[in-house]
Amino acid sequence: MREVLCKSALVKSGITDYALNPYIGCSHGCVYCYASFMARFAPHEQPWGRWVDVKVNVADVLRRDLQRLQSKVQNGPSAVFISSVTDAYQPLEQTYRITRACLEAIAIVVKAPQEKPLLGAPDRPSLDSCGMQCRPWLKVSILTKSDLVLRDLDVLQDIPCIEVGMTITTTDDAVSKRYEPGASPATRRLAALRRMADAGISTWAFLSPVLPYHSDSKRAVRSILTAIRDAGVVRVMVDRFNPYPASVSRFLEAAPPEAARVLREYTARPHGYLDRLRETVAEAASGLGLTVSIVF
Repeated sequence: MREVLCKSALVKSGITDYALNPYIGCSHGCVYCYASFMARFAPHEQPWGRWVDVKVNVADVLRRDLQRLQSKVQNGPSAVFISSVTDAYQPLEQTYRITRACLEAIAIVVKAPQEKPLLGAPDRPSLDSCGMQCRPWLKVSILTKSDLVLRDLDVLQDIPCIEVGMTITTTDDAVSKRYEPGASPATRRLAALRRMADAGISTWAFLSPVLPYHSDSKRAVRSILTAIRDAGVVRVMVDRFNPYPASVSRFLEAAPPEAARVLREYTARPHGYLDRLRETVAEAASGLGLTVSIVF
């Protein structure tokens, strides 16, 4: 772990308008992690998953970035995604509280009165898909694998338009421990979704990646989606395992032989595997009352 300073907090993103990453690196150590490319920009001697840079000034920088963003908004809201290449609620957040400080900064700025009306903005808050009365200029979405997010329920409830997503790859804690060793166990993530929904927070789930062998059968997908629905979630995104060389290598090291065999079959004939998986997810989701987006 090392403490670093950042020059900007909000970064243009291909996922949404802006990404906010309070940390560089992640100690969850997920074997399939696609963000390991970040090691090129923040060199460490330790392997990916064993180091973290803490942006100790990011909340102050974020406050400035938000004020600038607010002054430039013309039509409709801007969207901020937390986080795209780290987990904002990885274990170090328990000590540093960087993410909480960022959420507090957001709450202060979005609730502050605007000096002048936004050109083309509605006269009153609009109803967004999250089902909440939203400020017209900012939406926030969080994605995490940690139930530490529950610590910040009070701040989350103070932000007018926010949603919290949880990555769910399995309902089996032993499987999540194998592939996501530093993250909260699967059952605790599902329980966190239930608590947030009960507290009035808009929630969503990310079934990603669909783990070869463990989560790619109709029975497994239906079990995961049912557990997500029972946790009070109505919107789910589903994505494949991305076969980056580093991710494949780490998965094969952690996987039992049967899972390693399925991954090799997938990488050898990816189109056939993914076509079958799309059909599997669609069939498994049928009748559950969920809005399921297949994004691969």
